[in-house]
Amino acid sequence: MMIHAKIWASYGDTVKRVPLGEAVSRKSPESVVFIVAPDGDGNPNVMPAGWSMFTSNDPLMIAVSVGFPRHTHGLLEDADEYVIAFPSRAHKEDVVFCGSNSGADIDKIEASDLTLAEAAVVSTPLLEDAAACFECRSGPSLETGDHTIFAGEVVAAHVSERYDERLKNLGRDWGDGPERFKTLSELLDSKLTPP
Repeated sequence: MMIHAKIWASYGDTVKRVPLGEAVSRKSPESVVFIVAPDGDGNPNVMPAGWSMFTSNDPLMIAVSVGFPRHTHGLLEDADEYVIAFPSRAHKEDVVFCGSNSGADIDKIEASDLTLAEAAVVSTPLLEDAAACFECRSGPSLETGDHTIFAGEVVAAHVSERYDERLKNLGRDWGDGPERFKTLSELLDSKLTPP
């Protein structure tokens, strides 16, 4: 009983209750991925997402969380396959562009500097210069509040021969443009405070 009293006393001295948004803002830096999802005609749409994770080793699975109103949400609901790509430092401008425009309104591949590469197993293309690409067959999904988590089984994986690091999103304190996206090496070589 005395141990618990010590824990509660020290907890109150080092932690304070704050609004949810303040605590969530401390998630940065977080990894960012590109979701490459086909439309009904098989044309790829690209959306950056910050909420992703590996969910299984056997079979290897990766999941992304996408908000209901997003164009990509509907594409993933209908897709049998898609690609998850880890953007590299070559994609900073593309992450901002693709995150600021909807595939419902614009062909993001045509309007950006993104270059496609042929996949080995699925028909959805890979992204050239991505640090890694994972070809996925659609798996289970789970609605969570205002998002759906889409899990995919990885059926093939690829890595870049030029770029070996993925981008991290440093958060809006670093800006709204490409300056807020850095690789770990770039971050460690820079000042550790927002500009």
